[in-house]
Amino acid sequence: MPTSNKMIKLFRHALLLVLLQASLLLQAQVSIRPEKAAAGDTVTISFDPAKSAAAPKAGPFFVDFNYSNFYEFPSRMPMQLEGGLWRVRFKLPAYANFSCFTIADKDKKFVQQASDSSQYEIYVYKNGKLIAGNYLGKSYSIPVQDKTSDHIVATQEYYLNKELRLYPENYEAQLRLIALQMKKGSPAQQAQLLKKGLAVVEKKFRSNPLVEGNLNKVTMGYLILGQNQKVDSIRQVVIKEFPDKKIGIAYRLNKLLREQDSATVVAKIGELLSLKTADNEAAYGSAYEYLFSYYVRHGDSVKARKYLPLITRWEQDPYKWRAYNDYVQLLLDHKLMLQEASKLNLYLLDSVAAYPVSLIRFFPETGYLVAHDPAKADKLRAIKAELMANQGLITAQLNQPEAAREWFAKSIPTLQSAALLRAVALQYQQWNDPESAIPLLGAAYRHAPFDPQIRQFLDSALVKTGMGNAAERQAYFSKLDKQWKQGYYEEFKKIIGNTPFPEDISIVDMDKKPLLKAEFKDKIVIIDFWATWCKPCIASFPYLHQVYKKYVDDPQVKFVVLNSGSGNSWDDAYKWAQANPQFDFPFYYNQDKKLSSKLEITSIPTTLILDKKGNIRFRKVGFEGEKLLQSLDAMIEYLKELER
Repeated sequence: MPTSNKMIKLFRHALLLVLLQASLLLQAQVSIRPEKAAAGDTVTISFDPAKSAAAPKAGPFFVDFNYSNFYEFPSRMPMQLEGGLWRVRFKLPAYANFSCFTIADKDKKFVQQASDSSQYEIYVYKNGKLIAGNYLGKSYSIPVQDKTSDHIVATQEYYLNKELRLYPENYEAQLRLIALQMKKGSPAQQAQLLKKGLAVVEKKFRSNPLVEGNLNKVTMGYLILGQNQKVDSIRQVVIKEFPDKKIGIAYRLNKLLREQDSATVVAKIGELLSLKTADNEAAYGSAYEYLFSYYVRHGDSVKARKYLPLITRWEQDPYKWRAYNDYVQLLLDHKLMLQEASKLNLYLLDSVAAYPVSLIRFFPETGYLVAHDPAKADKLRAIKAELMANQGLITAQLNQPEAAREWFAKSIPTLQSAALLRAVALQYQQWNDPESAIPLLGAAYRHAPFDPQIRQFLDSALVKTGMGNAAERQAYFSKLDKQWKQGYYEEFKKIIGNTPFPEDISIVDMDKKPLLKAEFKDKIVIIDFWATWCKPCIASFPYLHQVYKKYVDDPQVKFVVLNSGSGNSWDDAYKWAQANPQFDFPFYYNQDKKLSSKLEITSIPTTLILDKKGNIRFRKVGFEGEKLLQSLDAMIEYLKELER
């Protein structure tokens, strides 16, 4: 054998040995038991830091689930030290399938993963056989596990094919594979693949057209294939083919309740009610809610009272608590049926522990799943305070001032709602008690300093109590500003990060002019990721714009409102910006399809706040509403003070 061939053979042998040793080392560092876990099993993850690159005596360590459908679990699980090993144990939920994770220290300065391009993985089995959905989940996780790979789509395709070899009828895997193949096909191939995908969706629809869960999967199928316009058309098919069935009535009501003319809606609801049967009655819940609200707003307590029992049937639905709270607020706002409002509010107060304060998901296979929320206890305390404040406002309207004051006294120490603090303060003013009103208005201002009405009420109250000097009142407001910001600053110390923003960016403005990283120098940069199809993103714009207006002339601050490029082209971003001139902050478009992966952005809206050195110090994920005003403003000011 030629020497060169021997060398190649020896090299391959050596490489295999190195890979085997690396594999054994990784197994020694992290173990997952049992190897073939099933739903209901207790999984134990163990980590030996002595066999890793972790510093001596490092810890504590955490398991970070970077892709998982363990909705009821925290995404970050603390590990416990047991005889030199760090461990965490948890019971796999009934709906569990594939997940992947890394192990990291508190600040993620040390991260242990399976390799540079993969994480540790948990597959789920039943009777020793891999259950459906594991390789589908693995395909989803590829962009998270291997952020910088040039072969993400090909790898996803590989695992989708593995899923379909095991479970050929996996509906979602079929469609995900078709969608990936469409991306790289010619126009003719795309048309053929789309036809194939639509046939899969049609088959799913016809398999059970009267079940809401099945129709949700049909809707998901159209979205996967990029056929968003067909979502409404399938509803029209349901209405046409099954007009009097439960699902047909539900879809007809869904369409009807979007009409603007409320009198017309009420009349048409009456027509639909004539079709009510024992089989379809459950579909009329939204109609009863609409009629109840309509008659309350029109001051007709007789007719409103008719529908209240129909919408408060105590079904085991986690959304009901929010709905009941809305009913109480509606009755209180219109000063109608206050005895019923009191009874319903006290019911909520008695069962506040069941109030949902985190994300709720519904799957036909599992029912409602309430996501884990580490701040649940604090949020429930805030909800309880709001319910007690509402009870005080109701009893005040029922002319029971002493009872109202007692409810207010219970709620005020933990009440965080600016609207309710203002309402309670105004009640004290009606009782000619401005001394009690001012602290409440001050608290309301600290919670909502951007609300001009609260500032006006507080300013007027200060004048009435003898503070006529404008400079003195301004000093009072400055003191309040310092107080609310200080509260945020204490929290920021716990969550502030220090991750460099990538140097190689490919971002253009609405003139297609490149945004240079040099433009970030010596500036606090707010990068807001959005897309035209993202409703929460658009909903956050009015609040983001208020903060932008405050800093528009500040040379230390730069806003980059960045279309993520996910599902959008530059044209999409440009047309949307042109059609919405009320938002005049600078729009940009991301041309780097890997940027979101590099930045670990898995959902939008996501806002990154960079310091003047170009490091990501804060990350805000999801729609916050008006809370964005304070938190973002405080983050900007905090970074300014930090760098003085």
